[in-house]
Amino acid sequence: MRFDLPTSWRHGRGLAAQTGRILRDLGCAHSLLVTDGMLVEKGVVAPVVASLDDCEVEYTMCAEVTTEPTVSLFEKLVDGWDLTGFDSVLAVGGGSVIDVAKGLAVVAQFGGHIRDYAGFDRIPAPLLRKIVAVPTTAGTGSEISDGSVWIDEARQTKFLVLSTRICPTIALTDPEMTCSMPPRITATSGVDALTHAIESYVSVDAGVATELFSLRAIELIGAGLKKAYTRGDDLDAREAVQLGATMAMIAGMNAHMGLCHALAMPLCGLYPIPHGQACAMALPHVLEFNAEVAGAKVAGICEALAMVGTGNDAPGAARYREIEGLLAALGMTGRLRDFGYRDEHMDIIVRETLNSVQYRFNPRAASEEDLVRLVERLV
Repeated sequence: MRFDLPTSWRHGRGLAAQTGRILRDLGCAHSLLVTDGMLVEKGVVAPVVASLDDCEVEYTMCAEVTTEPTVSLFEKLVDGWDLTGFDSVLAVGGGSVIDVAKGLAVVAQFGGHIRDYAGFDRIPAPLLRKIVAVPTTAGTGSEISDGSVWIDEARQTKFLVLSTRICPTIALTDPEMTCSMPPRITATSGVDALTHAIESYVSVDAGVATELFSLRAIELIGAGLKKAYTRGDDLDAREAVQLGATMAMIAGMNAHMGLCHALAMPLCGLYPIPHGQACAMALPHVLEFNAEVAGAKVAGICEALAMVGTGNDAPGAARYREIEGLLAALGMTGRLRDFGYRDEHMDIIVRETLNSVQYRFNPRAASEEDLVRLVERLV
């Protein structure tokens, strides 16, 4: 068994106000602050900026990450910014912001194009620039993960850059930074985190250590997500989901994901579906598919979610209806046809799913025919 946790994870309410001190303690003098302009307008980034000023840490703000990470956005940023003058990259935002920050740190050091680093362990040496991540959502786990996710518009799919060398140096999780999330983003990011926890738990690479993080993450997200969705000012619920999201990715980066995430890659490349919603659409069906070889674990997932009838002998259909009910309560409904599905896309979806690096960790192998039947259930 191998278990990596290169990032120093620090958590606490109000912790974002210590960002400047933490950067100073790392010996950083000039950071590239990567964020989203909307977060700046709403004042979400203000505690971080104030801490940088108080600690006399210089920074240059790039507030241009307003969409999911696309190849074209990244090319624009690389062309528009001189990346050589920074000793650190500070990411304040959701998973998109943190993923872009990782990519900028890589290209600043090694040059080339972000596509050059797609796949496993393509980063040639440790990063010299520190990466500090302050997430404002609770979902992707990018603040602690070894991955960044990119939309390749030209190829109509997504790709992953995976290496422990792009794990942030420090992750600062502060639930107060997540309170501005609207319900829709709370739901999509939270379901993404829940899927990380579930898929890492049933992964063929799961082990004693990862299962501890996976199950506890399922419990925390299951307990807090609906409350955070319906009452965004419930800080206890926000904190439970944020802790669960980071724990889910600790498990996920070690045990890896599975068929839900493999499917989500082409679905999000082809259609304007938020990643978390794509995971939600697939999750009950993938769990049902995997139950044939991982029935005890699927029952354990339902038990961790505090669902009724969770024992090994509980009717399978009842389990999946409850999961669908939880997702519906979060507004995570919809069909592929609502997003422009076309029959000629089926071959692309099947091919890209089977080619995904995440598919190999699913506990049950799927044939092309299995995937066609699964996608047809989503249409």
